[in-house]
Amino acid sequence: KILADYLHTTPEQIVITRNTSEGNNLVSSGVELTANDEVIIFNHNHPSNNVAWKEKAKRYDFTVTELEVVNPHPGPEYYIDLVRRSITARTKLLSFTHHTNTVGDLFPAKELCQLAHEHGVLVLVDGAQSFGLMDVNLSDMQPDFYTGSAHKWPCGPKETGVLFINNRAHDKIWPSIHSAGRGDVGISRTFESFGQRDEPAIIAFGEGLKFQQQIGMKTIQARSQELAQSLMEQLKTIEGVTLTTSQDPTLSQAVVVFEATGIDARKMYNALYDNEKIGTAGRANGLRISPHFYNLHSEIDRTVAAIKHYMTTGV
Repeated sequence: KILADYLHTTPEQIVITRNTSEGNNLVSSGVELTANDEVIIFNHNHPSNNVAWKEKAKRYDFTVTELEVVNPHPGPEYYIDLVRRSITARTKLLSFTHHTNTVGDLFPAKELCQLAHEHGVLVLVDGAQSFGLMDVNLSDMQPDFYTGSAHKWPCGPKETGVLFINNRAHDKIWPSIHSAGRGDVGISRTFESFGQRDEPAIIAFGEGLKFQQQIGMKTIQARSQELAQSLMEQLKTIEGVTLTTSQDPTLSQAVVVFEATGIDARKMYNALYDNEKIGTAGRANGLRISPHFYNLHSEIDRTVAAIKHYMTTGV
């Protein structure tokens, strides 16, 4: 009930999983596909929503069509048109990431769901980077499947997550795990048959969501994006730093990715963590920083100052 309210949907459509990866794999394993079918994915999808489809295709011989994410963000209409041109009579499912962790792009989820449904295509939305950050309204978005993890933006315990299965898609997916206490096929509870669970973690998951609801998801989203905008404004003044994430607030949220020229990004990642106690995520030629509502502007300033120091003096 807490999860359903948080995502603006109803309890019978909610499955409590262990993380986004498990939810994605439950969908890729459970949707029936044959050699005549096609699944459309994007190259910036997480491996659990990318490699998983390709591995299943090896077994069942269906086609996986991989579309390219363009950087800088070309705007929502570009992706809507790209998907429209890519859907064929064979397309059975579209799978994309709501808010990418690779470049920080926000995809037009509602519009892509509408477009896919007009062609009878199922939609899986990977919400790992939107669940807990944005005021996600699944009743408005209307995906067939949506996945998320508690340990990311919701600030919850590890090994708790969510899989949303739209009522209209219940007969389109089969459970992949069977254990005692399962419900009838077609009921979301069927997908919660994992055997023994870590009940305290699940309870903590709910308490964390209630805490965020007390603050308000719109407030959390606005605060996080405000911090991200401040971070990007300052980062772009540092020589050798190139923003990958769009500064347009309609095209990104609070995942900030940048490239760093002239320095070993991995060494800077380690220096920030070991010397400054600043946690980032490393990438090949740069870093990802994800400010959340509990961060302070002074912490953003300190982070930028540290990056400028290492970009100037080396690591």
